[in-house]
Amino acid sequence: MGNLVWHDLGRFISITASVYAVWSSFWGFYFRKFFWDFVGGTLRDPGGIQPAPGAAVFITLIVKAPIIQILAMILGFLLLAVEWSVPQIKGTAIHRSFVVRIVLLFFQAFLCILYYQVIPSSYEKGLESGSLSFFPSTVVVHSEQGIDFEIRICPSLQGKPPIPALHAEAEPAPSKPDPFAPPYDPGLFVGDLHTEGLSEEYVVLLNKYSVVPRHFLLVTKEFKSQTSPLMPDDLISSYRLLAAGKKAGKNMFAFYNCGDLSGASQPHKHLQFIEIESEEGPPVEILAREVSLESPGRPFAISSLPYANHVFRFPSNLPSSTVEKQEPILAGAFLSLLDLVISTIRYDENYPAGLPSYNVILTLEHLHLIPRRFENHVLAETSDKLSVNSLGFAGMLLVKSEQELKAVQNESVTRILRSVALESVHDKQVAGTTKDIDGDATPML
Repeated sequence: MGNLVWHDLGRFISITASVYAVWSSFWGFYFRKFFWDFVGGTLRDPGGIQPAPGAAVFITLIVKAPIIQILAMILGFLLLAVEWSVPQIKGTAIHRSFVVRIVLLFFQAFLCILYYQVIPSSYEKGLESGSLSFFPSTVVVHSEQGIDFEIRICPSLQGKPPIPALHAEAEPAPSKPDPFAPPYDPGLFVGDLHTEGLSEEYVVLLNKYSVVPRHFLLVTKEFKSQTSPLMPDDLISSYRLLAAGKKAGKNMFAFYNCGDLSGASQPHKHLQFIEIESEEGPPVEILAREVSLESPGRPFAISSLPYANHVFRFPSNLPSSTVEKQEPILAGAFLSLLDLVISTIRYDENYPAGLPSYNVILTLEHLHLIPRRFENHVLAETSDKLSVNSLGFAGMLLVKSEQELKAVQNESVTRILRSVALESVHDKQVAGTTKDIDGDATPML
């Protein structure tokens, strides 16, 4: 009788362990992380633990391709079949052998301890608490001008009132609460961020109204205006977040909507981060990567695009460089592109008065700046206003209905982007002249 009890207890333990193995491996497909990456790893800020070179094989088998998770799931199902005595296995040598079961359980346990056993992430906690609102959507690929634009249809946004346009503010208006000021909503708060050697401090928050999962924001702790240009600390912190994400197997890019006409909605300075599946980056990156540079280290334009755009290509070793080496490259790139943005705006004699507006797209390979003239485009077919921000120029637009999608496709995405941007004067800028504030032609430095 005692042997029977111990036999059944062992069987139930084996079943429980195998069910857990299947469950953990399933979540391991979506949240890929080598559990032991801290052994011999380097602690960096930002970025956390960076795995040691010796962990590369496990990163490949767990993060880049979930081979370990697949093997753990197969073993889990096999052991469940053995313990439940399915007809196909009952009576076989595997079913009768305790040694085989012990060996299989050992390998199952070994595989399961290699990858991260998931706990709810900040994103899942935000959803569960109700602090974060997620709007489901579908993506339609629309090809134009050599770009596979991703048009996201989100019917849930129909009837949602448009967010008021941003207006330049040096300080937040007393009557308007700052959603990025403390105390932070626990359901949206991810953590504080301070990089050694930088003076600016930031907080990382989840985007409260999310169309793309895990859309998060890098916000200055002290109030800074969204109409102000990106500073070196902003660029370095953002770039290092992208680099840390890449090492963790996450493909991300950052964007910044600067100014009243850029599509920005909050006056408190913040950069936004989107995770995408493609390792190629956002659609516009494919075009930028195809440009052959005669003079590396200098700004260029993607000539196939019908609007003014200014791009800088980073050195290939920049992601692994120190803060001291990243700062002059990132800051210099931004200043050179900002100079071209202002130069482009000065060529437009009817440009609205006020601070310049532009969109910024940051990837590990390129920095893009696009000057803006209008915030919205009025669709010819529907007369609806289509708000365009940095994501539009990255190649990712948002519409609220199938009707709006058809209107965008019929009107042409590139034509819509051109209508809210400026005419390219890159040839004139390359020729060595620009316009000062009074409109006189002067040599470029």
